[in-house]
Amino acid sequence: MTITTMTNIRMRSSEKALMQKSRSEPNCQTAAVYNASIFPKRKSTGNLHQQSMSQTTCMSRSTTTKIWRPPGHCEIPDILGNAYLKPSPPVSFDLRPTDIAKQVSKRPWYPPSPNYQIPNLPPVKRSQNKFEAKLRKLLPKKISIRSSDPSSRYTDYKEVGTGVNGAVVRASYRKRPNVRVAIKRCRLDPDREYRAAIVRELRIMASGHANLIKLREVTLCQDDIWMTMDLMRCSVFAVLCQRGIPEEYTVYMACETLKGLSHLHSQGILHRDVKCENLLLGWHGEVKLADFGLSARIARPNHERLGTTKWMAPEVIREEYYSEKIDMWSLGITIIEMMDRVPPHYSIKDEEELFDIIATEPSPTFTYSYPTMYMRGLVAWLLDEEPETRPSARDALMEIEAHIQSNLLPCSNPRDMTRFLNQVLPEC
Repeated sequence: MTITTMTNIRMRSSEKALMQKSRSEPNCQTAAVYNASIFPKRKSTGNLHQQSMSQTTCMSRSTTTKIWRPPGHCEIPDILGNAYLKPSPPVSFDLRPTDIAKQVSKRPWYPPSPNYQIPNLPPVKRSQNKFEAKLRKLLPKKISIRSSDPSSRYTDYKEVGTGVNGAVVRASYRKRPNVRVAIKRCRLDPDREYRAAIVRELRIMASGHANLIKLREVTLCQDDIWMTMDLMRCSVFAVLCQRGIPEEYTVYMACETLKGLSHLHSQGILHRDVKCENLLLGWHGEVKLADFGLSARIARPNHERLGTTKWMAPEVIREEYYSEKIDMWSLGITIIEMMDRVPPHYSIKDEEELFDIIATEPSPTFTYSYPTMYMRGLVAWLLDEEPETRPSARDALMEIEAHIQSNLLPCSNPRDMTRFLNQVLPEC
């Protein structure tokens, strides 16, 4: 075997060993020698670039050291890009200019036939609630019930008093400014008993009795009810603010009040709030009973403690069952109030103490005035502690009229009453 052949065999065996070693343990230098031996190098930019890239990759792989970078000093990649775009401005549209000449037709409109007529609109049917229908059924036909705005008919409002269910104002008609009326405005609560009391008060005023305040019309506006009544000159309490009332005028007003109470009791109704504030005087000496907000039926069992404290009867204080005789007790206290200018126990402010005095002590009498013996007897009869022996309105009226005819009690007339009011209240 020649030397040349031996050399070739050694070279081949060395190449084979190198190839096996490269498969098991890859080495960058071996791979480079192998590539250089098989593929000849080309003097080109591509080969130079490729060679530099392969060498750089091998160096990075062989390097085990890592560069430490502090947090917060790296760039966050912009992965959103232009995802959030700025809103584009609204697009404005230009409308065509209006041409008035094109909108007006030169040809007139003709009906489809010569006999054509425009039909009339159907009448407006207003829904009528149940409460209004009930009022129309219970009240007389002469009492008008309206549902329009009352401000369109009345003007010049001025408050003149207060009632149990609402305030009382003075007003004038817009079309007739010289005609003035009194209006009581009440809130229509959905409570059944409250609405029944409103209906009862309206029916009493609509009866037309001469000694009861007269109802003119009723207006239902939204949740309110307006009661239009006759406007009176003043109340008896307004006279007491100026002076006490002499006995002859007191007897006259007591007789007129008894006429109104007699009519109420005959209709099965008790007033339950008789006092000077609820006795109204007219321009011609009329005396009328007003404010029926606390009135109730005599037939039903009444035992509620209602009314004004100093005018309550003992059975009302004790919350016992009572009848129309409580109005007679209140009238006796009212007569004392007319002449004394204040009711009995006026200085007592504590309500419990006042209840105890009325329920336990004897009946009160006059304190600051000097009436006749017959007037004291009349008041003592009206203030009887036992309701059974207390007189009725009819019996008390007959007894007073008998005393007047016998000249035992002085009594004035409407003309003298008007003259007395003109002296006491000339501005009214």
